[in-house]
Amino acid sequence: MSIFLKLTAALIKTVEPSTEEKTRKKIFYRVMGFIAVFGIMLPMAFLVGVIIYALTKPLMSTGAGTNAVKLFLHLVSIFSFVFGINVIFSVFYFSGDIESLLPLPLKPYQIIGSKFTAALISESIMEFIVIIAAFAGYIIASGVPFYSWIFAVFGMLTLPIIPLIYCGIICMLLMLITGFIKNKDTVNKITGLLTFGIIIAIAVFVSNSGGFDTEHLTDALSDPNNPIINTLNLIFPHIAFLVNATIGNSFINILFYIGINLAAIALFMLVGQLVYFRTVSGISGSSPTSRKKFSDTIAKMKQRSVFASYVKKEFRILFRTPAYFMNCILINLIWPVFLYIVYLLQGQTNFLDQFIYDIHKGSESAVLLFILGVSALSVLITAANCIASAALTREGKHFAFIKYIPVPYISQINAKALVSIIVSGLGMIIYVIAAAVYLNMGIKLTVFCCILSLLSVTFVSYFGIFMDSVNPKLIWDDELNALRGNYNIFFNMALAILLEAATCAAACLLFTFTDLGALIIIIGLFILLMALTAMSYLLCSYRATKNIDNILI
Repeated sequence: MSIFLKLTAALIKTVEPSTEEKTRKKIFYRVMGFIAVFGIMLPMAFLVGVIIYALTKPLMSTGAGTNAVKLFLHLVSIFSFVFGINVIFSVFYFSGDIESLLPLPLKPYQIIGSKFTAALISESIMEFIVIIAAFAGYIIASGVPFYSWIFAVFGMLTLPIIPLIYCGIICMLLMLITGFIKNKDTVNKITGLLTFGIIIAIAVFVSNSGGFDTEHLTDALSDPNNPIINTLNLIFPHIAFLVNATIGNSFINILFYIGINLAAIALFMLVGQLVYFRTVSGISGSSPTSRKKFSDTIAKMKQRSVFASYVKKEFRILFRTPAYFMNCILINLIWPVFLYIVYLLQGQTNFLDQFIYDIHKGSESAVLLFILGVSALSVLITAANCIASAALTREGKHFAFIKYIPVPYISQINAKALVSIIVSGLGMIIYVIAAAVYLNMGIKLTVFCCILSLLSVTFVSYFGIFMDSVNPKLIWDDELNALRGNYNIFFNMALAILLEAATCAAACLLFTFTDLGALIIIIGLFILLMALTAMSYLLCSYRATKNIDNILI
């Protein structure tokens, strides 16, 4: 047990900022952590709790009061499994500590047990918060005894174990029976396709089910023997026992819950003990580049301007590295799928139908909402794809390249920002034009929306680079860890969301409670975005350049 705890603690530190990184900007981390907690985590938890409360309250009289929280916990487990496969593959097989751990006198189950625990703790913080929020909504709505909170907290800490165990067992068995998964690039491609496939499947399922508006969902969940939940209970049997422990027969149900988890852990350890060492040999970080391919690249090299060459270098890194392509590029292409799912989730009471009707009629309020939506989406997508907010982090151990090449820091920052603007802005403009054509919004308004979108993208791109310059995570052993362990991405997203939410809220309040027309508010939004863009550029020019110069390598 001592070896397990020490190894787990050491592995957790590998995905946390280093001591030097923490010491570099202590105040920065405290302030950003406060903003992230109160700006994103707590509001999201509150929203989850309210939704579960609103669904559970009418279900109590039907005898199916637990169905809402069960369905939500099943969905959390499904997404934990989908996004956990890539993480488990990376942690088990493609992390930089493999070569250091294998020669040590450690048993296979000790290595995978510690790696699994470290991944569980590092990856499930946000999951813990939404799980306890869901239980809070359910407990308040159902009026169950106070001791139910004990089971809720226990479930919060242990619920993600089984989905990640599924990931671990599947990963090890795939590595055992297949011969083509020998580098992390292949894994990233497979998991990316799997994730995209599941998203499409959810969209099709929701479409065929007629939508999940509150009334439709309540009716569907009112059946105590709901077939969907019964099927999910077979896949994740521990969830039903945990939820049932909060309403009666607590001792028996919690024993079954613990027993299922212990059995899953024992099976996981047994599989790891038998196959892990056999599957971990012969793997590599990335696909090898042949000498001939390298020679061909050298032969094709042409002289270009410094700025164009730097931009090309950034594009190649993003598109040729599967982890970056999946996390930074693909989101710009598939976000309309998520919007379509949101559209379908409204079901028969779809408020978007009324919004589209108002747009066609030329309603002033609908046009204002569309423009605010364009700006909000531009900010959110640019912050979420982390092209800018991980621009310096991606350099990693090659950060010296930035400091010592004869190119001014601001020129390098501009090149990195331009890549973010092109990728994020181009995707937004294509979809904005398509939406504007569908809604018959006219050429002038369409052009204005495109300019507004580009301003939003530019602002977040430069601000993201500034945020990353404050404390870039330069110590990482694989590209996925560069993104997972970089708090600057989360902090940048938190600030961008808070600022955009405040702007949109202020615009709506001004339009509703004052005599200001939509045109005046839109002009004000345009001026505000110009000012924010100029501010973020100045921050990069004067502060980010100094931050880069002060970073010790």
